[in-house]
Amino acid sequence: MREKIISFLKNVPAVILAVSIIMCIVSVICIVSGYRSRPERNQASVWSQGGETSFRHVAVYSRGARSGGDKTPSVYTEYGQSLAKTDIYNMRKVLQGVVDSASGVRRRSTDKPIDPEGWTDAFCSFVRADLVCTHQDFEINSEADIYAVSGNYRAFHPFEFLSGGFLPVQDVDKYQIVLNDELAWKFFSSYDVIGERVTLWDREYTIIGVVDEHDDRALRAYVYFDCLEEYCSSSETPVTPAVLSYEVMMPESVDGVAVIDVRNSIPGYNISSPGFYVVSITDRFAPGNVIDHMTPPGEMRNFLSGYELPFWEMSAQQTMTDMFVWMIVFAVFLFVALVTVILILGQKLSKARPDAEKVE
Repeated sequence: MREKIISFLKNVPAVILAVSIIMCIVSVICIVSGYRSRPERNQASVWSQGGETSFRHVAVYSRGARSGGDKTPSVYTEYGQSLAKTDIYNMRKVLQGVVDSASGVRRRSTDKPIDPEGWTDAFCSFVRADLVCTHQDFEINSEADIYAVSGNYRAFHPFEFLSGGFLPVQDVDKYQIVLNDELAWKFFSSYDVIGERVTLWDREYTIIGVVDEHDDRALRAYVYFDCLEEYCSSSETPVTPAVLSYEVMMPESVDGVAVIDVRNSIPGYNISSPGFYVVSITDRFAPGNVIDHMTPPGEMRNFLSGYELPFWEMSAQQTMTDMFVWMIVFAVFLFVALVTVILILGQKLSKARPDAEKVE
């Protein structure tokens, strides 16, 4: 019995080393899988593909206020903490000037383009709402998250299209809608629903696409931002909807300068006490950036407590948390593996010394 115990104890370091190596490998796989699971990580490189100019994907998240829960629109609150559509247009003018200056383009103020040239952007807000799908003999009612978008939204959020396409940048028919696969299946038990109609905010919308999203299985639909504005202005007390997310794909000659340019374009932005969450999506899942985001523990969570983040950003935050946890697991087991190797080598050296002394 004693010999078995001694034999077992001798094998413990080898077992610990094997387990540590396995856990290190598992950690690396989980970290890489988390990184590869984010579809937005490569959007900047996709946008700059084939060109000599590199681009950076930057997101701005702002605040709004809801008077009656998530089924009431988030409205503009105050300068320096919230964004309205007019603020986005002013930001576009500033950023267009930055792009023009970098590329050597000179324009008169009257020649400033309405839409971005040489770069692109998109913005959105979101609200919970009731949708109605009317069939021949019955109706289906459902609550869903409505994302009101404008600009080149697809440049930042790649979808898998199950049918149709997404809302064109320039709207031909404002009352168009895109459903995600969960909502399309609930209403029609099919994805082949192009041309069908649903009712939202007491108005019929024509379905032009069905998308399979990356992040979750919530019921979701996409309409133009102008439709949300129209709904807000038609209420008993007209309000201005808040832009909760603004995304930019900016050309960048110096690493990190695009983030500074975007910050400088935000009305009322104060770097010492920021009322907006500005983040570089490009390279955000690199290990160093993940560690910087997660430390000190709880700091970023406290900062974001006053924000309503869109579903993709909430998912990205969770991905960074998961990656950080696996980084800690990797570091712990790597340390254990190194210590175990040192102990095993020490044991072998201690055994070798008596044998050497006997030979002498």
